[in-house]
Amino acid sequence: MRKIIQMLVIVCMVVLSTQVAFANAEKETLIEGADITSIHRIAVGAPLYQPVAANAPSKDMLTKIVYDASRVTRNHVVSYDTVADNIRATKGVDVRVLERRQAGKIFKESLGDLADAYVILTVANNSRTSFFFDVFKVGTNELLYSYEIRANKNEGDTEKTYANFCEQFYKHFDRAVEKQLKKELKGKY
Repeated sequence: MRKIIQMLVIVCMVVLSTQVAFANAEKETLIEGADITSIHRIAVGAPLYQPVAANAPSKDMLTKIVYDASRVTRNHVVSYDTVADNIRATKGVDVRVLERRQAGKIFKESLGDLADAYVILTVANNSRTSFFFDVFKVGTNELLYSYEIRANKNEGDTEKTYANFCEQFYKHFDRAVEKQLKKELKGKY
Protein backbone atom coordinates (compact mmCIF):
# COMPACT_ATOMS: atom_id res chain seq x y z
CA MET A 1 0.00 0.00 0.00
CA ARG A 2 2.83 2.35 0.87
CA LYS A 3 4.51 1.70 -2.50
CA ILE A 4 1.29 2.53 -4.34
CA ILE A 5 0.99 5.85 -2.51
CA GLN A 6 4.63 6.68 -3.26
CA MET A 7 4.07 5.89 -6.94
CA LEU A 8 0.95 8.09 -7.03
CA VAL A 9 2.85 10.97 -5.43
CA ILE A 10 5.65 10.64 -7.99
CA VAL A 11 3.17 10.51 -10.89
CA CYS A 12 1.40 13.63 -9.56
CA MET A 13 4.72 15.49 -9.27
CA VAL A 14 5.69 14.56 -12.83
CA VAL A 15 2.31 15.65 -14.22
CA LEU A 16 2.36 18.97 -12.37
CA SER A 17 5.96 19.73 -13.32
CA THR A 18 5.19 18.95 -16.97
CA GLN A 19 2.33 21.46 -17.00
CA VAL A 20 4.57 24.13 -15.49
CA ALA A 21 7.40 23.37 -17.90
CA PHE A 22 5.17 23.81 -20.96
CA ALA A 23 3.38 26.95 -19.82
CA ASN A 24 3.99 30.09 -21.83
CA ALA A 25 5.79 32.99 -20.18
CA GLU A 26 3.33 35.85 -19.75
CA LYS A 27 3.48 39.38 -18.42
CA GLU A 28 0.53 41.70 -17.98
CA THR A 29 0.71 45.42 -17.18
CA LEU A 30 -2.16 47.75 -16.38
CA ILE A 31 -0.86 51.30 -16.51
CA GLU A 32 -1.43 53.12 -13.22
CA GLY A 33 -4.44 55.40 -13.40
CA ALA A 34 -5.71 53.86 -16.66
CA ASP A 35 -9.44 53.15 -16.86
CA ILE A 36 -10.03 50.08 -19.00
CA THR A 37 -13.56 49.54 -17.68
CA SER A 38 -14.91 52.17 -20.08
CA ILE A 39 -13.65 50.26 -23.13
CA HIS A 40 -16.46 48.54 -25.00
CA ARG A 41 -15.17 48.65 -28.58
CA ILE A 42 -11.60 47.78 -29.54
CA ALA A 43 -10.20 48.31 -33.03
CA VAL A 44 -7.48 46.01 -34.33
CA GLY A 45 -4.51 47.87 -35.78
CA ALA A 46 -2.03 46.55 -38.32
CA PRO A 47 0.54 44.39 -36.53
CA LEU A 48 4.23 45.20 -36.49
CA TYR A 49 5.45 41.90 -37.88
CA GLN A 50 7.87 40.37 -40.36
CA PRO A 51 7.42 36.63 -40.97
CA VAL A 52 10.70 34.77 -40.55
CA ALA A 53 9.81 31.10 -40.82
CA ALA A 54 8.61 29.61 -44.11
CA ASN A 55 5.39 28.30 -42.57
CA ALA A 56 4.66 31.48 -40.58
CA PRO A 57 1.46 33.39 -41.36
CA SER A 58 1.68 36.49 -43.53
CA LYS A 59 1.06 39.95 -42.08
CA ASP A 60 -2.46 40.01 -43.56
CA MET A 61 -3.19 36.57 -42.15
CA LEU A 62 -1.94 37.65 -38.71
CA THR A 63 -4.26 40.67 -38.81
CA LYS A 64 -7.14 38.30 -39.52
CA ILE A 65 -6.02 35.95 -36.73
CA VAL A 66 -6.02 38.82 -34.20
CA TYR A 67 -9.56 39.72 -35.21
CA ASP A 68 -10.85 36.12 -35.36
CA ALA A 69 -9.48 35.38 -31.88
CA SER A 70 -11.76 38.12 -30.52
CA ARG A 71 -14.61 35.62 -30.39
CA VAL A 72 -13.52 34.84 -26.81
CA THR A 73 -13.91 38.42 -25.54
CA ARG A 74 -16.95 40.27 -24.25
CA ASN A 75 -15.90 43.49 -25.99
CA HIS A 76 -16.97 44.41 -29.49
CA VAL A 77 -13.89 44.18 -31.71
CA VAL A 78 -13.64 46.13 -34.97
CA SER A 79 -11.45 44.52 -37.64
CA TYR A 80 -8.62 46.34 -39.39
CA ASP A 81 -10.42 45.83 -42.70
CA THR A 82 -13.54 47.57 -41.37
CA VAL A 83 -11.49 50.54 -40.20
CA ALA A 84 -9.54 50.66 -43.50
CA ASP A 85 -12.77 50.53 -45.52
CA ASN A 86 -14.26 53.32 -43.38
CA ILE A 87 -11.16 55.47 -43.91
CA ARG A 88 -11.28 54.87 -47.66
CA ALA A 89 -14.99 55.79 -47.75
CA THR A 90 -14.69 58.94 -45.63
CA LYS A 91 -11.23 60.27 -46.52
CA GLY A 92 -10.55 58.63 -49.86
CA VAL A 93 -7.27 57.15 -48.57
CA ASP A 94 -6.35 53.46 -48.65
CA VAL A 95 -4.23 52.85 -45.54
CA ARG A 96 -3.38 49.33 -46.70
CA VAL A 97 -1.03 50.65 -49.42
CA LEU A 98 0.54 53.51 -47.44
CA GLU A 99 3.89 53.39 -45.67
CA ARG A 100 3.53 51.98 -42.12
CA ARG A 101 3.99 55.24 -40.19
CA GLN A 102 1.74 57.29 -42.38
CA ALA A 103 -0.93 54.56 -42.33
CA GLY A 104 -0.65 54.35 -38.54
CA LYS A 105 -1.13 58.09 -38.14
CA ILE A 106 -4.26 58.13 -40.33
CA PHE A 107 -5.57 54.99 -38.59
CA LYS A 108 -5.26 56.60 -35.15
CA GLU A 109 -6.90 59.85 -36.30
CA SER A 110 -9.87 58.03 -37.85
CA LEU A 111 -11.04 55.88 -34.94
CA GLY A 112 -13.21 58.44 -33.14
CA ASP A 113 -16.62 56.94 -33.94
CA LEU A 114 -15.55 53.33 -34.40
CA ALA A 115 -13.83 52.40 -31.14
CA ASP A 116 -12.93 53.42 -27.60
CA ALA A 117 -9.46 51.89 -27.81
CA TYR A 118 -7.22 50.11 -30.29
CA VAL A 119 -4.77 47.25 -29.98
CA ILE A 120 -1.43 47.02 -31.75
CA LEU A 121 0.38 43.68 -31.86
CA THR A 122 4.16 43.61 -32.12
CA VAL A 123 5.81 40.27 -32.88
CA ALA A 124 9.47 39.68 -32.02
CA ASN A 125 10.98 36.65 -33.75
CA ASN A 126 14.14 36.00 -31.79
CA SER A 127 15.14 32.60 -30.45
CA ARG A 128 11.55 32.35 -29.17
CA THR A 129 8.59 34.20 -30.66
CA SER A 130 7.16 36.92 -28.40
CA PHE A 131 3.86 38.73 -28.84
CA PHE A 132 3.38 42.20 -27.34
CA PHE A 133 -0.21 43.49 -27.29
CA ASP A 134 -0.56 47.18 -26.46
CA VAL A 135 -4.00 48.76 -25.92
CA PHE A 136 -4.21 52.51 -26.49
CA LYS A 137 -7.00 55.00 -25.83
CA VAL A 138 -8.55 56.52 -28.93
CA GLY A 139 -7.98 60.26 -29.19
CA THR A 140 -5.09 60.60 -26.75
CA ASN A 141 -3.15 57.50 -27.89
CA GLU A 142 -2.36 56.91 -24.23
CA LEU A 143 -1.13 53.40 -23.35
CA LEU A 144 -3.68 51.72 -21.07
CA TYR A 145 -2.77 48.05 -20.96
CA SER A 146 0.03 45.81 -22.15
CA TYR A 147 0.27 42.03 -22.43
CA GLU A 148 3.28 39.95 -23.43
CA ILE A 149 3.34 36.23 -24.16
CA ARG A 150 6.38 34.23 -25.20
CA ALA A 151 6.34 30.93 -27.07
CA ASN A 152 7.94 27.81 -25.73
CA LYS A 153 10.88 26.32 -27.61
CA ASN A 154 8.68 23.54 -28.95
CA GLU A 155 6.00 25.90 -30.37
CA GLY A 156 6.44 26.78 -34.00
CA ASP A 157 5.48 29.92 -35.90
CA THR A 158 2.13 28.55 -37.02
CA GLU A 159 -1.39 29.92 -37.34
CA LYS A 160 -2.53 27.71 -34.47
CA THR A 161 0.14 29.05 -32.10
CA TYR A 162 -0.56 32.64 -33.12
CA ALA A 163 -4.33 32.17 -32.69
CA ASN A 164 -3.76 30.72 -29.22
CA PHE A 165 -1.62 33.73 -28.22
CA CYS A 166 -4.27 36.17 -29.49
CA GLU A 167 -7.03 34.37 -27.59
CA GLN A 168 -4.90 34.50 -24.44
CA PHE A 169 -4.58 38.28 -24.86
CA TYR A 170 -8.35 38.76 -25.07
CA LYS A 171 -8.96 36.49 -22.07
CA HIS A 172 -6.37 38.31 -19.96
CA PHE A 173 -7.75 41.69 -20.99
CA ASP A 174 -11.26 40.65 -19.94
CA ARG A 175 -9.92 39.45 -16.59
CA ALA A 176 -8.08 42.75 -16.08
CA VAL A 177 -11.33 44.65 -16.75
CA GLU A 178 -13.23 42.46 -14.28
CA LYS A 179 -10.51 42.91 -11.67
CA GLN A 180 -10.58 46.69 -12.09
CA LEU A 181 -14.41 46.73 -11.85
CA LYS A 182 -14.31 44.69 -8.64
CA LYS A 183 -11.69 47.03 -7.22
CA GLU A 184 -13.81 50.08 -8.09
CA LEU A 185 -16.94 48.54 -6.60
CA LYS A 186 -15.07 47.56 -3.46
CA GLY A 187 -13.93 51.18 -3.03
CA LYS A 188 -17.48 52.52 -3.28
CA TYR A 189 -18.85 50.40 -0.45
